[in-house]
Amino acid sequence: MPEPLTIAGAGLAFLGSKDILTKLLGPTADYLGAEAKGLVEKCNINLDTVFAKAARKLGKRMDDPGAVSPRVLRHILDDARFCEDEVAAEYYGGMLAGSREVTGKDDQCLPYLSKVKQMSVYQIRLHFAFYYEVLRHHKSSQLNMGLGNDLPNAGLLLPHEFLIHLFPPEKLKDYWKLMTHCVVGLSSHGLINTYSYGEASHLKQRFPNAESDGAYMEPNFTGAELFLWALGVESPNGHDFFQINIDDIEKVIPIPHGAMAK
Repeated sequence: MPEPLTIAGAGLAFLGSKDILTKLLGPTADYLGAEAKGLVEKCNINLDTVFAKAARKLGKRMDDPGAVSPRVLRHILDDARFCEDEVAAEYYGGMLAGSREVTGKDDQCLPYLSKVKQMSVYQIRLHFAFYYEVLRHHKSSQLNMGLGNDLPNAGLLLPHEFLIHLFPPEKLKDYWKLMTHCVVGLSSHGLINTYSYGEASHLKQRFPNAESDGAYMEPNFTGAELFLWALGVESPNGHDFFQINIDDIEKVIPIPHGAMAK
C-alpha cells in the first residue's frame, strides 16, 4: 500500500501517495514529508546554508551595530528555503549580508532579489563567471560601469570551451539550448548590455579579433551591481565595481579559462 502523506486529505491520488509523489518529484518529494516534517527539515537546512554564507561574507562586520530590513528578510525566507544550489545560495547569502546596515530599513536589494528569483541556476552561474572575468580583465582600467560609452570596451568573448565548463556534464547534450537560454536570459533580465553568439565570423561584427566560436557579452551597471550584492558588499553601487579587490573574492564556482577581452 502507498504510504499516505498526512498533509494531504484522503482520496487525493497524488498528494495522498508518497510512492507516486516520489516517482513524480524524485528526492524533492522530501519537501512534502509527513506532517510537513520533511518540508521543515529541508527548508531549515537550506536556510541555514544561506545564513552561514551571509555570516561568512560579513566577517568582522557581524560585530557592528546593524539589522536587516524585514522586507528583505521575508523575500529571502520565501525563496531561499527552497534553494539547494550552492551558487544561488551564495547570491541570497550575499544579499542578506549586504542588506545589514545601521538603520535596519534599507531594502535596496529587493529588485535584485526579484531578478535572482527569476533566474535559473545556469543563468546565475554564467552571471557570476562573466562578471568575475570582466573584473579580472579590466581591473586596472579606467572604465566606468556608469558610462554607456565605456561598456563596449569591457565586452568579453566567451568561447564554447569556456561556457561548457559552467554546466553539468549530464546537461551538455543540450549545450546549445542551455547556452542560449543563459546568454539571452541575462539580457532579458537586464544584466548585460548586448550580446551575440555563434561562429567567430559572426562574432567579429562586435568583437573584431574573434578567433573562436562562442558568445560575446557586454556588461552593464545593473549586472555589475548584482555581482557586488552576491559578494555581500554593503549597499553596493555599480560605480564601485572596479574598486573590488579580486583576490578577496571567493570563487564559488571554478572559473574556466579562455575568456578574451578586446
